Amino acid sequence: MRDGEIRSEWSTRFARAVAEEIRHGVRSGALTWAEADELLARLRVLVDQALDLAPQFN
Repeated sequence: MRDGEIRSEWSTRFARAVAEEIRHGVRSGALTWAEADELLARLRVLVDQALDLAPQFN
């Protein structure tokens, strides 16, 4: 398996885990849908920043 495929599989599992945790937070009343949207927006920025810092592979 190529490195890109491994990263793709990991990112898919990560996205699904985050989505499930956020859905659980909304179902349990810990988060509103508006808070969940804000959390996702902030997480997206954080991940984008982390990817910018990651070493580039050719």
